[in-house]
Amino acid sequence: MNFWLIAGLLGGGYILQCLFALMQMKDFSKTFGPLRKLGRVAIGRTNGGLRAGAIVMFAIDEQGVIIKGKRMMGVTVLARFQDFDGFEGKNVGKLSQKDVQKLPKPLKKAVLDAAMNYNIIISGGEIPPRLSLLQKIEKKLSFKKKISQTQS
Repeated sequence: MNFWLIAGLLGGGYILQCLFALMQMKDFSKTFGPLRKLGRVAIGRTNGGLRAGAIVMFAIDEQGVIIKGKRMMGVTVLARFQDFDGFEGKNVGKLSQKDVQKLPKPLKKAVLDAAMNYNIIISGGEIPPRLSLLQKIEKKLSFKKKISQTQS
């Protein structure tokens, strides 16, 4: 095949990916704004990688009681936020495995992440930054290197 055809297809795919990601960020902002008007917002997420990822947002009152929830789950940039019912009236900081047992795995992780993030912020802590894919690989490699050094 012609080099320029392949380069053009890859470039076009990249531009399309950027446009879809921009649309998804706009959807996040459009969803976050109205929730923020209801009160504080607790956000939880889980990265999917090649599997489905999820983001949940809960509008909460001053005591941490959930007023309204929104969720986004999917593998592609075409995923959009939808209403997330069933948690209204529950305290976001007290959500547990029991509350999420019937949800798909990515949503379970995202809801529990929102509860953990809320508890960290309420106690005056700071949410630790998440590691990138390369940082995770580096961490695993350095851990394996340390193990092999201690065994020899």
